[in-house]
Amino acid sequence: MESKMDDMNNKGMFGLEEKLSSMLKPVMPNPVFMNNLKTRLVKTPAILIEKSKRRMGIMVVGVGLFAGALAVWLISKLKKI
Repeated sequence: MESKMDDMNNKGMFGLEEKLSSMLKPVMPNPVFMNNLKTRLVKTPAILIEKSKRRMGIMVVGVGLFAGALAVWLISKLKKI
């Protein structure tokens, strides 16, 4: 029984490995591509975080609203005097 299992393991599931190796031809990748891929995988990428212009716009609108409210309040106080 054990010899049959060893024989099956050696043949690689009824010769499947041999059949596949005879049908499939190995492909050699382009060395330039492989070197570029290796460099990109090993090298830490530079991460740039752009500051949002939206935040600045909201701040400008907020300051404008505050300045307008302050101006209205000051004008109403000056008219009462």
